[in-house]
Order: sequence, then structure tokens, then C-alpha cells
Amino acid sequence: PHVINNAYGLQCSKCCQLVDSACRRGRVDAYVQSTDKNFLVPIGGAIVAGPVAKGLPDAVSNLYPGRASMGPVLDLFMTLLSLGLPGWQKMLSERKTNYVWFKERLGGGAAK
Repeated sequence: PHVINNAYGLQCSKCCQLVDSACRRGRVDAYVQSTDKNFLVPIGGAIVAGPVAKGLPDAVSNLYPGRASMGPVLDLFMTLLSLGLPGWQKMLSERKTNYVWFKERLGGGAAK
């Protein structure tokens, strides 16, 4: 199976587009996304997802019935409710702005 480690992927629209494109072409069986790196929640959670037709995420969930803690799910749920769609979109926009700022400063420091 082809599995993508998309730990920081939701922070970058280009990564999201590439993963989506690979899924549509049938090249991906699943992708794993870290909740702490993508959703501002404490360490300990992950999202395993993928194309519905592949079924790998379902197979993974069947390996761990009843073993996963509810804590990470609840943390994610509360964070998303707190942010709402406007808050989530604002955060993604700020990340793009911060990336440009950081890249300029890093380039300036590297040139020295």
C-alpha cells in the first residue's frame, strides 16, 4: 500500500492539492495526519484517512477496536467548534502570511 505521512500537510494548500490529486489518480491507499501539528491540539492523536474505495483506513480501525482514547477526538472536536469555519480559514491565511515573512527573514539572514 501507498501511505502518505501528511503530518504537517494541512498547513500547506499545495500539499493538500498534491495529496488530493494522488488520491484521485488511485496512487494513494491512505494518509496519516497528526492532530497536534495540524489542529492545535495536544500530542497524541492522528487521523488515518484515504480514498473510500481503497478501504485501508477501515482496515486500520478494525485493528484497534476499543483501544483508542477518546481524549484526542474530544480535543479536536472542541478546537474545531471553537475556531469555526471563519477561524480555521483565518488561521490558514495567517500561516501563508507568516511563511512569506519567515522566508524573507531567513533569506536575508542566509545572505549575510
